[in-house]
Amino acid sequence: MGKLSMTRAARAASASFARWWPGLAAALTAGCLLTTSLDGLEGPPLLPEGGAPEGGGSEAGSEGGPDASAEGGADTEAGGGSNDDGSAVDDRTLLDGTADTGDGAKGPFPVVTKIGGVLRGIATHDTDIYWVQSDLSAGIVHAPKTGGTPMFFHVTPYAFDVAVDADYVYWSTGKGAFGNEVFRKPLRSTVPSSEVVLFPGARETLYLALGTAGRIFVTGGDAVTVGSSVDAGTSYVMYMEQPGAAGIAVGSTNLFWSVTAGIVRGVETGPPPLEPIYTAGMPGEVGGIATDDQEIYWIASDGAVRALALNNPVAVPPREVCRATGAISDASVDARPDDAGNAAVTDIAIDDQWVYFTEPFIGQISKCLKR
Repeated sequence: MGKLSMTRAARAASASFARWWPGLAAALTAGCLLTTSLDGLEGPPLLPEGGAPEGGGSEAGSEGGPDASAEGGADTEAGGGSNDDGSAVDDRTLLDGTADTGDGAKGPFPVVTKIGGVLRGIATHDTDIYWVQSDLSAGIVHAPKTGGTPMFFHVTPYAFDVAVDADYVYWSTGKGAFGNEVFRKPLRSTVPSSEVVLFPGARETLYLALGTAGRIFVTGGDAVTVGSSVDAGTSYVMYMEQPGAAGIAVGSTNLFWSVTAGIVRGVETGPPPLEPIYTAGMPGEVGGIATDDQEIYWIASDGAVRALALNNPVAVPPREVCRATGAISDASVDARPDDAGNAAVTDIAIDDQWVYFTEPFIGQISKCLKR
């Protein structure tokens, strides 16, 4: 897929980008605030009485509702070739121009196609992938990572992003009259009204990520906010003055989020420190992000799935993992507050082997090998 042409406004924004990033970095560092530490929070509560043992959510936890207008994509678990010594061939396409093997082993491969409604956030858990879709077929839907029939987990027109752990599914509500909240519902619940509001204190609740010690993080309103994933306690602003804060991900000790200018790294327990680790090619390039503690992954406005190594993020440029199969525009990637309440946005999730990403304008979730 060829690169999309840049609009006049985008060219102007790109030309001025280098001039305002140093000032933004200073503002980011100065804008840190943690009202109360959440180090003492307990982990997620036990399953309700009679709950199923920990496992995948592909066969349980689906409530009745309208059919998810989607078809499972064929699973293609093709792997790469090997060298003479038996080691895997490195078939990555790097931004420095290094070509891949050309055998198509990395993907992308469709996972779920013909999705009804507007695609938003996605998450993975065990054998399933979860996503948010809105409009006519609205709610939180899941399907096997290997492809299969989608099933509704929860029917709601007010969801933006989703996260899943062993016990619960969590979702944010974006912004607007029905926004600014985070909900939690037992992973295997079959009761439509079993959701619980966790915290309504943020100005907006866009992307979300689960942390340790019962923390849940959300972006929105140019801020990163933390609350409890255990109860409906108070939420607190951890990092203020984060222009265009959008995608968020948690590593072993670090917290990462995207801003209009690129990607920033902080710490899960609150400031300090805070540092910009990636300067985007143009404002709004990075929306949803994911991390495996080795790299940060995102999908850019030109359809490229990219990964930035965390051991030396400033000196080493990101690599290109693969490219989307359908057209991706900057408007779909740029999940900033001006359009986050309505627009389809691209999002990304990972597991040990695969990168999963949305292609909202063709109603598809695809995957490719991480390495």
